[in-house]
Amino acid sequence: MPEVVRLPSVKRIEGHGRVSLFLDDSGQVENAHFDITEFRGFEKMLKGRMIWEMPLITSRICGVCPVTHHLAAVKAVDALYGVEIPRAARLLRELMHLGATSQDHALHFFFLAGPDFLTGDGAGSRDILGVIQARPDLAARAIHLRKTGQTIVKMVGGRSSHPVTAIPGGMSKGITAEQRDEMLEMVHDGMSDAVAAADLARESTLRLLDANDGYGRTPMPLMSTLGANGEFELYDGSIAVMAEDGRIEDRFDASDYMNRITERVLPYSYAKSPFLTSRGPERGSYRVGPLARLNLAESMPGPVSSEMLAAFRSELGRPVHAVLAYHWARMIELVACYEKMETILSDPEICSDNVRVKVERGPGTGIASIEAPRGTLIHHYEADDVGRVTAANLIVATTHNVASLDGVVLEAVRSAGKDEAMSDATVRRMELGIRAHDPCLSCATHEIGRMPLVVEMIDPDGTVVAERGAV
Repeated sequence: MPEVVRLPSVKRIEGHGRVSLFLDDSGQVENAHFDITEFRGFEKMLKGRMIWEMPLITSRICGVCPVTHHLAAVKAVDALYGVEIPRAARLLRELMHLGATSQDHALHFFFLAGPDFLTGDGAGSRDILGVIQARPDLAARAIHLRKTGQTIVKMVGGRSSHPVTAIPGGMSKGITAEQRDEMLEMVHDGMSDAVAAADLARESTLRLLDANDGYGRTPMPLMSTLGANGEFELYDGSIAVMAEDGRIEDRFDASDYMNRITERVLPYSYAKSPFLTSRGPERGSYRVGPLARLNLAESMPGPVSSEMLAAFRSELGRPVHAVLAYHWARMIELVACYEKMETILSDPEICSDNVRVKVERGPGTGIASIEAPRGTLIHHYEADDVGRVTAANLIVATTHNVASLDGVVLEAVRSAGKDEAMSDATVRRMELGIRAHDPCLSCATHEIGRMPLVVEMIDPDGTVVAERGAV
């Protein structure tokens, strides 16, 4: 008889998710998908708050990529008010974004995905402790890269997590020449680690693709932000869609996303699954993130990342649909972030005091996008005449990738028997595909009611007299 098998929660991803297997009458896997088991509710939480609070509130969605939400929100508020921020403020925002992206990429490659393929049989465990044990040199490099990115976020954003300085109209503060010099020195010192990480990602990716021949290569449209001339861009630009054969199929401003993207609700997940409206739900699912960005980009920010992109395409072609190539693409982006940070920090205007313009309160609609580490992030707000939010919608990177995540899970187990589907080798292959996307489930969904929270009431003697909740 039919059976549903729920596998244990997937480890080394941000948030809580598991794989469900659906067996037919003969005991073979008929369907499978990646369940996101947290409850989505942030859009409702934002209604009724003041529009200028959005950059601070939404940064609390996630502790891994708070900078991206902070900046997407403030860009949307700027759009609502119709303000043009000073150039120095834009440079500072982009610098903060690049610092956050670089440390986030290092976190995923070395700490979350890396234990799957960096240590071989030399690790005592498949986690960061295993990496430290087998390859202490890699652990040191990862810590250095993360420290550089977090320091830049703290100097520019006021805090290393959940920054506070991006405000409607610009930035609440600038940076000093001394801070600029310190950050520039850190970027110069970190470039060698970034290049080494990208070289390691190349070797690891080619090995993974060889060991998993044919897995995770289903062609899908790809979506990312591009600069005005098709260049690699993380902070500004328009959104482009590449068809499966490599043609640019569409290009649009974030403000027009509702005419291009349809969000659908899935019966088994608290995350929505968007699709391209013009293609319909059957053909319209797409991928975002580093793999999409490197497929679409016509040029990179500097000579080193440009050479790496050329090598990426020489080895794998264009477009690249293999999801395991996300790892190499992610580390090429790490190098691109360092090159762009060096350019920004070398711009004399980065130390300007002109970082803010006056903003007049009023009603309106504000929509903006930014490239989060995991892909395109869209923030959309509507506010009344006193600035109170009347509607909010967020489409985050992992939400865009839900169909791709389901695809790699089903591909690993389709038509397998129960024992084979639950074997260590099969589960590991599924997790390889999942972790390659670097899903951030706290961004895609927001849990209420089932959080690992226990509330205890303790009397003056230290005795627990009441308890609510469960870990």
